[in-house]
Amino acid sequence: MSLMSQSLLMEAQSLRLEGDIDGSIALLRVVISQCNAACNTDIDSNEGTAVDAQHRMTHELWQMASYQLAFLLLQKSGRFSDQASEREADNILVRMGYRLRLSAKAFGYPACECDVAMSSRYKLKTNYDAKLPLLIIDDTLPQPIFHALQHSLRPHSRYWTEFYSKTNECEGKSHESGDKRRIFASHNVSLPNGADLSSTKCVAKASSLIEQLAIIVKHCLSQHFPLIATATSAEVWSHRRPPDAQHQLHYDTDEISLHEHKQRHKEECNSAIGKRLKIEHCSEDRSRRNQAKDYSTKKDLCPIISCVLTVHVPNERKACDKCGRLGDGAPTLVCNQSLLGSSSDEGWLCYPRQNRLVAFDGSLLHAVVPGIPSEAVGEEEDYYSRVTLMMGFWKDVKLTVPDKTTQHLTIGPNAPFPSSLLDEFKPVAVNESSLSMQMLAASNHMQDPILVSPLWTELSNGQACDSNEVATAGEQDFSGRFFLRSSDPTEIDNIVLGL
Repeated sequence: MSLMSQSLLMEAQSLRLEGDIDGSIALLRVVISQCNAACNTDIDSNEGTAVDAQHRMTHELWQMASYQLAFLLLQKSGRFSDQASEREADNILVRMGYRLRLSAKAFGYPACECDVAMSSRYKLKTNYDAKLPLLIIDDTLPQPIFHALQHSLRPHSRYWTEFYSKTNECEGKSHESGDKRRIFASHNVSLPNGADLSSTKCVAKASSLIEQLAIIVKHCLSQHFPLIATATSAEVWSHRRPPDAQHQLHYDTDEISLHEHKQRHKEECNSAIGKRLKIEHCSEDRSRRNQAKDYSTKKDLCPIISCVLTVHVPNERKACDKCGRLGDGAPTLVCNQSLLGSSSDEGWLCYPRQNRLVAFDGSLLHAVVPGIPSEAVGEEEDYYSRVTLMMGFWKDVKLTVPDKTTQHLTIGPNAPFPSSLLDEFKPVAVNESSLSMQMLAASNHMQDPILVSPLWTELSNGQACDSNEVATAGEQDFSGRFFLRSSDPTEIDNIVLGL
């Protein structure tokens, strides 16, 4: 039965990628039904260890199918206002042990920004509201610089083949536990002192394309985010993902300081005094733990401003039937939840468009929501379809120290930009007068984000639940933090901080 269920699960995944959401939903329901029947049969059996192993495998299949089905139902519910699909998804999530999820409006985002103006379910939050902690700017970079960046991040650039591919191979190991942990890799570029030279002169004198675009972005954001003037360096990294890719809810942090913070916390808990404190600590509720966090420590963990610049969008030749806008792809979700403690139950959807910059307070929780595939795409288009460049502007941040004993690239957070890649990121010759006008024009190309409020939906404990199906908190979690086992979204903060 498990082989048949595995085959159906893979077929359901293929249908989803082809855009056949209803077909995928139908197959996932069959897989879940088969798994439930198999689990009931296993319970009635007395064959021991072999049955236990089979039961675990069946339960894992049930988890994967349930997770995927809940996602698809919420995407369908959000896009088409299908309340029956939303109820079915919530029943599934309760059976999996979840108590909170993102709004269906976030999962089922409109196919295009122009749909928002014709929908009463979403609101545009104007960028002229002084309280808004984010900004969207179209046509951010002058065309020569943007085209040079696209070339630098083309499919077979050495950035991908010599650096990015190695970050996926490189893992660190905790000295205390021996546990492997994935190493986050980024580069750090110093920013010139703006008091000495104008922004245009700094761009003209920059030693690399990365430095040029960091100076331009800093200038474009200076009016809306005055604190960015204190930034002394920019952290830069890039991703390429398929059209339906997601990125879990997370915070941008000083990864080295965060790791040290977690290690100190672990050592305190393992010390003789820490053991006594740990007993008391474990008996406290979450609100008490949040109050005990050191604000200044957390403040130092976050960049001043975080940015997402879209370099390439999925299906760039696909045009919206209504507005003619080119491109496709899931939006970035920025939540009004700060690692520094303040939060409200709302968030904003920001669509990927080429040369569009999304900038926000660096302490805010954010993600890329799972994409809704609408059609099959070619292999090459799929592989390189969504390319983004991220930037974090820092006043102070801990840097990865290069290993001078080896010829290999230094892999780690905020590492020096390698000289071997400078040929891929040569600075662009600019005319200062034209650049000044282009930078001024970019500052006026602001767009409205799409407000999602409320952002979180609490799941009712009164919904039907089969005790044989309920997942425990210790089991593998596929949710990307879009579903939580706590009814408090700040549980994500505790996970990030290792509390």
